[in-house]
Amino acid sequence: NAPTVQGALETAVKAICGEDVRVHGAGRTDAGVHARGQVAHCDIAKHFPPGRFRDGLNAHLRPNPIGVLAADIVPDDFEARFSATKRHYLYRITNTRANLALDIGRVWRVPRALDADAMHKAAQRLLGKHDFTTFRDTECQAKSPEKTLDQL
Repeated sequence: NAPTVQGALETAVKAICGEDVRVHGAGRTDAGVHARGQVAHCDIAKHFPPGRFRDGLNAHLRPNPIGVLAADIVPDDFEARFSATKRHYLYRITNTRANLALDIGRVWRVPRALDADAMHKAAQRLLGKHDFTTFRDTECQAKSPEKTLDQL
């Protein structure tokens, strides 16, 4: 029952096209995770130049903290959930004794010194293809628990 990006996009599309649509996203984010560059799609009957559609969506999305960076016409068989081939996560740690102000909820604050070189060296052992079955939710809809970490 909480507001969602999907719901806001569907409302914006209805305002522009007068159509009830379902917006399909390439993935979901966990609570407290901020998505950037998320791919989504919807099927509409009306034709719009992509830039005009993007601008219309952004006009109707205000004042939500949501922005559409680009819109494109895609082939009929495009499906955001299955056409996306990669995702990237950025985890930020700040070493400061002071409380966070602007980065609250976006950065992990560690008040003591960390050995970044040792952390990087240890993280490289996680590179490659791994089975993440143990970490999957029982409702997970991914085709496979195997994922490849290319960079860490």
